[in-house]
Amino acid sequence: MIRNALAKTMIVLALSCRTAAANASAEERYFTLVSGAEVGFDGSAYFTAGNGHHGFFGRGGDIDGEPNPTLSVHLGDKVTVTLLDLDERGQTAQLAVPAFHAETPVLTRNGQSATITFTADRVGSFDYNGVTVFEGRDQHVHMVGQIVVNP
Repeated sequence: MIRNALAKTMIVLALSCRTAAANASAEERYFTLVSGAEVGFDGSAYFTAGNGHHGFFGRGGDIDGEPNPTLSVHLGDKVTVTLLDLDERGQTAQLAVPAFHAETPVLTRNGQSATITFTADRVGSFDYNGVTVFEGRDQHVHMVGQIVVNP
């Protein structure tokens, strides 16, 4: 009986150590996505009405200037994404990551921002999007990207 209790205690301690080690390697990751730009034919951002292909653009770090950038994180990371609305035409903006049940409120003015935070609790590729409904139609259907959670 004592041997069984000792074995159970050792298993619990081993699992606790493994969990602690996994959590110790987790990081806080921060990203900023800018809304309100058109994707130019050369892939660059411009903020005047154009070809109708809205996109998110990364700001800062490895994603700076990238249209609809892939956000790479690791399992267990705390992920914070800020959406900055720079739309000069008054169109709404929103960011959603359905797999992690995270979405910003709808932003309605140039200069507004909102932040979502979630823990990357499973490995895989997950969509983020900026699809909003206004004037009775889905808009910003080109505002899509991936969050890749690595082991």
